[in-house]
Amino acid sequence: MWVRIILFIIIPIFFLLITYHGIVYEFLKLWKSPTNGYCFFVPFIFFYLCWEKRKKFDFLTFSPSYFGIFLLFLSLLFSLMGRLASIKTFLYFGLYLSFLALAFTLYGKRCKYLFFPYLILIFSIPFPPFINHLLTFKLQLITSVVATQFIRFFGMSVFREGNILDIGITQLQVAEACSGLRYFMPMLLIALLISYYGLRSWWSYLIMLFSVLPISVLVNALRIFTIALFYNYNLKIFTEEPYHSILGWIFFLSSGIFFILLILILKRIESIFLTTSKSKSLPEVSFKVSKPYFLIFLFCLITFIEGLILWKLPGIIKVPPKKDLLYFPLQFNKWQGKQLELSPEILKALWADDYFYGFYTREGSKTIIYLLIAYYNYQTTGHTAHTPQSCLLGGGWTILHSKNRFLPLSANSGIKIKYLWLKKGENKLLAAYFSLKEEE
Repeated sequence: MWVRIILFIIIPIFFLLITYHGIVYEFLKLWKSPTNGYCFFVPFIFFYLCWEKRKKFDFLTFSPSYFGIFLLFLSLLFSLMGRLASIKTFLYFGLYLSFLALAFTLYGKRCKYLFFPYLILIFSIPFPPFINHLLTFKLQLITSVVATQFIRFFGMSVFREGNILDIGITQLQVAEACSGLRYFMPMLLIALLISYYGLRSWWSYLIMLFSVLPISVLVNALRIFTIALFYNYNLKIFTEEPYHSILGWIFFLSSGIFFILLILILKRIESIFLTTSKSKSLPEVSFKVSKPYFLIFLFCLITFIEGLILWKLPGIIKVPPKKDLLYFPLQFNKWQGKQLELSPEILKALWADDYFYGFYTREGSKTIIYLLIAYYNYQTTGHTAHTPQSCLLGGGWTILHSKNRFLPLSANSGIKIKYLWLKKGENKLLAAYFSLKEEE
């Protein structure tokens, strides 16, 4: 038995971990974020759900399938796209697909009985920062509105400006950490698990899932309302650490009350409209058991080649020649420039191999033009351009309107300028940027 476990399960997983060791390391760093702390529990939940099926599924009974090899090539495609386009989520999804490919390689069509464990495993992939910041900003505003209504309902005066709540005694800011997104994903995971074990109908599942967002906003708004009460009754000490964090945990756990009430209602409705049926058991394996030596060898070989490609990819990219940006002109007609330096922290986050940063002024004009040019010898994950659009949206700005304008530089050339009208809370911003790509 142990020989089969080592040959068909442990060795392929070892090859996957070696191939994706850098991505696994990035995974662990990402999970350390307070927003993604729940991800540490996901692998344990996944293995428990698989262990729960051990007698009916029989993980040492193999039914090899070439579909797993197809999924492995698909995972390589996602990993390459993630590496070249510097989209880490594609790399994470490539890792996920690799483990799914191993399951299909070993068990073939029987993997449909592992659908729910692998659905839960997707929760190990956090939201991309771009989506994370965008959702956080939206939830900040919604939570602020709901919390304001609670405070006014209980007779307290409050003035809301964006995500700032002025209650007279002090101002409460619904920061990113208080947006409710930290509640949303773990609560969604809990709702799925509750539905899996406690409900029987698809419409009950949908009701549970769609209830997660309003419950997370409601619970978080109640927490902010409670903090306002502490200030109102001169209990400021309970708004400081460690009480502030403890309060967050108390309200997160209290969300279980809403889930319990909802599942009791749904189970009652199901008992009225659904007839009792026996739980479905996994069918017995009636085919001849085969040992997937060739497929496992092919799986490990492709995984090894994939690791070499991902490792060698940055070194095989052609680097075009360029002039040193240190000599970028500081005078254009009547505009006089001054070169500035970026701090080591910003430069490290920018990943640029060379850059120019400065500002230009003109006598008699109050206008100041800041200019940043970042140059990259190559672009892969962790070494890519930061487009203004992504950075601004990642910072919580919402695009109200966008427009392109072609600016001619000579009779035969010009650049396309992108204009963005953005809004964040009560603040508005007009941004213009362009990028130059070398044509071959």
